[in-house]
Amino acid sequence: MGKKVQGVIIVIILMLSLICLWMALRQVPKQAQPIEDAKEGAKVYAQDHTFYLQEGKLYVIRDNKSIEVPGDFSQMKMSHYKEGTYQSKENMGNIYFYYQVDSKLYLVRTSDYQNWTTQELTGQNIGVPAQAKIKQIRISGNYGYIFYIDKDGVGGIIRSTTQGNYWSKVETSFSLDDNCELKFLDTYGMTVDGFLTVPQADGSKCDLYQVNNEQDNPFELVDISGINPTDHNLSYYHMPYYEDNQSNHLIYLEVGENKEDKNPVTFVNYGTWITKEAYDAQKDQEKQKEQEADQEYDQAAEQLDEKIFVKNFDAYQVTDNSVQISKSQAKKIAEKGFQESAKRIAAEGIVDTEEETDKVEEVTPNNYFTRKHNGSDQTYPDKKRKAYVFMKTNEMGNGVAVFVDVTTGKIIGGEAYGD
Repeated sequence: MGKKVQGVIIVIILMLSLICLWMALRQVPKQAQPIEDAKEGAKVYAQDHTFYLQEGKLYVIRDNKSIEVPGDFSQMKMSHYKEGTYQSKENMGNIYFYYQVDSKLYLVRTSDYQNWTTQELTGQNIGVPAQAKIKQIRISGNYGYIFYIDKDGVGGIIRSTTQGNYWSKVETSFSLDDNCELKFLDTYGMTVDGFLTVPQADGSKCDLYQVNNEQDNPFELVDISGINPTDHNLSYYHMPYYEDNQSNHLIYLEVGENKEDKNPVTFVNYGTWITKEAYDAQKDQEKQKEQEADQEYDQAAEQLDEKIFVKNFDAYQVTDNSVQISKSQAKKIAEKGFQESAKRIAAEGIVDTEEETDKVEEVTPNNYFTRKHNGSDQTYPDKKRKAYVFMKTNEMGNGVAVFVDVTTGKIIGGEAYGD
């Protein structure tokens, strides 16, 4: 066989090998592509979470990994996604989003990215009308809300108290339409979870309802007419906003005479609605009372009777450990300690005492009675002393102990124990 023929055969073999390799690669199932390479595009909707479509399959991205969502999404398109429908905050109770195919709406949700539920919102079990527009979906803890507008412009709200498993329509005394706004607070576990604005008939004013999860009818009218600080005709034009102020969950509400009002009056939900001015004054009063209480506490610690309480442990130089006072004498002295503890430190064991005990043991003196309000606990291990230890414990297991030095008869510390 000539060299020319051999070369042709080699070329043919190489070509056949390439064709076989190409066909084999076609048979390998395609893996979910990185977010930026998804065929129909992927978009991050909340922090590091996203979802996208690829060849009729729906994937959720979590921790840079693609997780396939069970179900038939062959008819879904990313263009069906509606803004505001995706929530991925695990601390809010559920991860969910919805999509539309033709005139039907579907809700997809999970709480752990492993167990998925897909519900047809337009089916009989849930009852969102076909061709409806979803304005708001919220699933937080046990409670879920879906606010929709039907094809005729009439609004409705359905509610779940079973983590989104079962839904029922909320009957309202007011009419809902596309001009109404339902917004929820970005927090979890609050009784007041959100707010609903309903424009009045003339359209110039809005009524405001708060969402109270604990009520059968969750929408309660917010009425501040009785605490209107001015003679102005105030109305609601802006949704309330939430603020976490030093762990106090506060809700602020601005109201004005019109949408262009440059000086709206701000109210604060502080158990009830009060003006921010009144709220600030109340907080100033509370702060002043706390400061006065701290000063009284510190003054009481400084004014302890030195004949009963050791106040300066550095100067407390006692080496003798012999018993110089009787148990009955020590008990009377300890009562002074119990009274002082109940007055400004801890009252456990003083009221409704269930048990009283006493013993003699070596203790480490401490500043239980002498520390300042914001001071730190201190012990004095180099001054360990033999002491009468008197304890009073209430029926809840909480109590107070007082240490009385067996030699000097002075209170050299104590402790509160229990929950």
